[in-house]
This record gives sequence, C-alpha cells and structure tokens, in this order.
Amino acid sequence: MFKRISVIFASIILPFLMLSAFPHGQPLQPLQPLHYRLASDPGLSGKGKDGKCMDYAIALSSRLASNGIHGQLIFYRWHIRNTRTEGSHVFVTYRLSDGTKWIVDNEITHPKAVPSGATAAQLVYLLTGSESAPVDVQIQEGLNRISYF
Repeated sequence: MFKRISVIFASIILPFLMLSAFPHGQPLQPLQPLHYRLASDPGLSGKGKDGKCMDYAIALSSRLASNGIHGQLIFYRWHIRNTRTEGSHVFVTYRLSDGTKWIVDNEITHPKAVPSGATAAQLVYLLTGSESAPVDVQIQEGLNRISYF
C-alpha cells in the first residue's frame, strides 16, 4: 500500500509541485546586474512619482555608493517655449568599473546606457527620448560641480 501511494505521489503530485514553482505566462529572465536592479527598484523612494526626482536621486545615489558605485547628480532647469511652464529636475549618472556610463531618473523604469562623450545637455534629451521637444534646458553647473557621490 505504501509503495502504491509513493508511486502516485511521484507520478502525479511531484510534477505538479515542480511546475507550480515557475511563474505562469512569464518567461524566465536572466538576473540583471546589481546597478540595474537598484536603479529599477519600484520601491525606491520617489520612483515613478511625479515631483519626487530629488527623493529618488538621493535614495539611489546612497544605495549605489553603498555598493561601491559612484557617480553624480545632474541638475537642470527647463522651460517649454512660448509658455510660462518651467521647472527643474535632477537625474543620476554613474560609471561602472567596466567603463560604461548609465543614467536614470524617477520617471523612467530602467537606466539607460550613455554614449561615450555625451554632454550633460545630451543626457537630458537621452532621458526624455526626444531632442525635438520645444523645451529649453539650462544645466545647473554650480550645483553639478558639488553633486558627486
């Protein structure tokens, strides 16, 4: 009787338990690098929240630095042409030990790789995905000189 129950368990229940361990309908994805996971963490303060770029930049820079990854906060002001709409923003840029440079802010889901030699203004447009927007950008050099982590 015990042998019969063991065979039933092994042939029916065990495969079911093994298959249920995998998420249904979602392909398995390779583990992303640490910097990518840190910058993409939706639980990080300010991530995905309008007007919380400073909260996110401070939280992420602290987390990156505590893991040996250093970079800079980039501050800038923006103005939509022919309107009174203006504001300021901050994003995080960091360099990895392999020499690659990355940028991210609270408004995008994942960090983006930076082309070599890109200027701070080009980084702003890389974040937004559009250089043709009718927006004037003024990089805040005074703040940026002291914003390394």
